[in-house]
Amino acid sequence: MQCLECGSEVASLDNDHLLHCCSLTLQEYSIRHHLPLDLLVDRDQVNLPDTVDDYPQPKSYPSEQARAIFRGLKWGGLLQRDGAFTLLPGEIRRLDLLLWNLQWLSQYGFMFRQEYSYADASHRVVATNRLKIPTTYLAQSAEAHLSPVPPPDFLLSLAVLVAHIGELQAGYLFLQFPERAAGETVIAEASRRGVEFRELDAADHSEGLLLRTLTRSDTKHLLDLLRGELMAIPGALERFEQKTPEVTVAKELVFDAAHFITDHPAKCSNLHGGRYMLHVKVRDRVDPVTGCVVDYGYLKRVATKRVIDRFDHHNLNYASSELAWRSSTEMLCVFIWEQLIEYLPGLVELQLYETTQSWCNYSGPDLEAFQQSGSDSLLTHFVDSSLGESQLRDLIRVKPPTLEIIAKSKR
Repeated sequence: MQCLECGSEVASLDNDHLLHCCSLTLQEYSIRHHLPLDLLVDRDQVNLPDTVDDYPQPKSYPSEQARAIFRGLKWGGLLQRDGAFTLLPGEIRRLDLLLWNLQWLSQYGFMFRQEYSYADASHRVVATNRLKIPTTYLAQSAEAHLSPVPPPDFLLSLAVLVAHIGELQAGYLFLQFPERAAGETVIAEASRRGVEFRELDAADHSEGLLLRTLTRSDTKHLLDLLRGELMAIPGALERFEQKTPEVTVAKELVFDAAHFITDHPAKCSNLHGGRYMLHVKVRDRVDPVTGCVVDYGYLKRVATKRVIDRFDHHNLNYASSELAWRSSTEMLCVFIWEQLIEYLPGLVELQLYETTQSWCNYSGPDLEAFQQSGSDSLLTHFVDSSLGESQLRDLIRVKPPTLEIIAKSKR
């Protein structure tokens, strides 16, 4: 077999040859030359078992920096149990980030593995990159620090967290925590340093926490605060600052609902129903790591929780006080926008079909403007506390009976 990098003939291509030849792993080589791994990986390397005996015991206790990095990874739920091992998975696009972790986590006993397995679902050989350690080594490391030690550097832990799981949408940073306690720690410590977060009820895990920087200024302040740490982490700062194309993505969602139009002069005053089709459109830069603007799963989860579950198989007039008077597609779009903008700050347009011949397009205020102005007055007329205060109501208000009339009625 000829190596397409150095041109030499080799019995087989593997990481030993490639890392010396061109510093690429076999998976990177397969992607660069668009070759399936099935043609490159020796059969005896597929589904190769890994044993605890292959991992030497660590020779020293982890340093403060190593512990800070470990804590940031743990906050993000990135350390996973798999049998006798604890894993830190990595994506091939961010292999240098995984290896940056290795230079510190090797103090615990972590080792790098690029493992090949035959996937029944896809009927092909796939590669998995991760750092691995026998879980018992971590328990030993924890026992070694039962005596008082300085706490890990918070900013380094936060930088590691942001570098691994931070998602930037329209200038707002999102952080997903599988455990609420970790998120609450970040909220408190970041607030002490002048960075405010807002909790959103759209976490991946029932016991987790989803945070978003409160404003774009908070995002800038946070990235400036972490700049020194992020610059040392491969690709971390570039991910948030690299200029990439802007793209609009859309998700189609459907709900069945009934409604009526108060005071409508024709048939729409009667209760009627149908199938609504909603297109939620988000525009932003393409994330250079994920290759996406926003995860479609997150977009669907948010829209379903905030909109579809509220409206599907309901009477729209009774689903919300803002729509009780007028549940037109126009009013629906304004209402839906306000339900989504906190979660999708890149939202640029809603398209709502009531029928195949009747639909509405709407582009509302961005998140910053919405935070300043609040809910549109179009939606709040009937919930406004001043409703009914007009003196004109005296014209129709029934005057209470006088005391004399009440006395006569009791005789």
